[in-house]
Amino acid sequence: MKNILKITFVTAMLALFTGCETTELDLLDNPNAISADVADKNFVLNQIQLSFNGIVSGFRGSSSNITRMTAQFGQYNGTIGVNSLNGTWSSAYNMFANVDLLETISANTEGGLPNHVGVAQIMEAYTYITLVDYVGNVPYSQANQFGEFPTPALDPGEDVYTAQIALLNTAISNLNQGSAVVPQDLFYGDFDADNWIAVANTLKLKAHLNMGDGAAISGLLSENIIDTDDEDFQFNYSSSASPESRSPIFQGNYVNGAGFYMSNGFLDMLNAGDGEAPFVETGIADPRLRYYIYRQRSTGPSGSNLPCAGNDIYDYCYVGNLYWGRDHGDDEGIPNDGIRRSTWGVYPGGGAFDNNQFNRSDGNSTPTLDGAGINPIFLSSFTHFALAEAGLDLGVGVDSRSLLEAGISLSMDKVTNFTGSLDTTDEDDETIDYAATGAEISAYTARVLAEYDAASGNDAKLEIVIREWYLASWGNGVEPYNMYRRTGYPTLQTGVKPVGPFPRSYRYPENETNTNPNVSQTTADNQVFWDTNPAGFIN
Repeated sequence: MKNILKITFVTAMLALFTGCETTELDLLDNPNAISADVADKNFVLNQIQLSFNGIVSGFRGSSSNITRMTAQFGQYNGTIGVNSLNGTWSSAYNMFANVDLLETISANTEGGLPNHVGVAQIMEAYTYITLVDYVGNVPYSQANQFGEFPTPALDPGEDVYTAQIALLNTAISNLNQGSAVVPQDLFYGDFDADNWIAVANTLKLKAHLNMGDGAAISGLLSENIIDTDDEDFQFNYSSSASPESRSPIFQGNYVNGAGFYMSNGFLDMLNAGDGEAPFVETGIADPRLRYYIYRQRSTGPSGSNLPCAGNDIYDYCYVGNLYWGRDHGDDEGIPNDGIRRSTWGVYPGGGAFDNNQFNRSDGNSTPTLDGAGINPIFLSSFTHFALAEAGLDLGVGVDSRSLLEAGISLSMDKVTNFTGSLDTTDEDDETIDYAATGAEISAYTARVLAEYDAASGNDAKLEIVIREWYLASWGNGVEPYNMYRRTGYPTLQTGVKPVGPFPRSYRYPENETNTNPNVSQTTADNQVFWDTNPAGFIN
């Protein structure tokens, strides 16, 4: 993989920004902001890249809860409240201001900076598209123009989408120009314009899939897209704690014990099911399970660590095989079990591989990658699943079965090769290697393909494709949130307590509605422009 640049340098460079003058521009004119005539092109681009990674992480968190990857505690309205996107929203518009700054620097530079600008434009397009995906209409045409538009109006989400597809084409044109001025690239390490062109084309695929535009997707089949693992669009963290450069997942779950409950529904899907609907019963545990999830204890929850004990109507505290999470909507209270509950594994947060040693995840007794994980933004496996969906649902002329198989293979390869120097064997008298074997991966893949072949009709086949994409999306909440609203799949666990209607969009940040009279607050049943499915479509 090319993207091996360590974040120690990155974080130190960020400190230079935040120590005095900064490119973190306010939505208002900032008299202390760095000006174009003194700004360094690479510093500005790297600030944009760092901000972008944080923005994507901000979108991921609560989306993972409502899509049952991590546990949803109580009702939806507590997860997607008016403060949920405050930080992500402000970071996004600050980043857009920095893109404007970089474009000004380019215009004032002899020969321009087409590579720098092209990369920045791609991240701007992704962010605007995702803002629309989450809240609907957003400030765009009047944004970050305080002198003329102190309270920018909202642009229709569909118009913003159209503008971002055009921006992606502009970015590709910039990257195709070629330039002797090579950016410092915090994503791919050694800058290669082809990697970013692949990202741009794949983001167009992502947008067209949401919009249901099969013809546009067909037109992308001959273009450079993310279809190999060395093109994976991801951010790489390091193991440095000073300056802090570790994965946020690691920081939240391996410093003082697990900070999140895993979703029992997700655990059940990985753990081959328990014989109960609605989960697909495979009889074959997912080979990624020990990489995704780390079990801290060799015993299941009991006593004070089993908050639903004695409540006969709820059977949701435990899925078996020592996998210990929470069911959807469980709000029975949170005992002091952070060093006991199952937590994030080695992938993608750089934690521990589960080799049946059952040590604490707090870093004192468990070998880990020390936080050297990734933020998986859009991977080559996602591309194959997306094209398989387009073939089944939009009539795009592709072999969806082969794409499904390739997507599974790419995901398995990525995850099972993520252990680095970690030992995958136990320490018993008879050492057992718990790394996934080729035979296990082949058996899992064969089971999925047999299920696909037996499925009657495209819709049943689509459900399998989306389920496998969902399982491959561990660490990425954005795509599961979109695919669930777009297709109604995968079949997810129903709340064990009332959780309210599924949020078809997020609410506008309170900071924005309090300062911009053009932004009126919405409710969670508001559907973004491409979400044309009926009310109550998903739960």
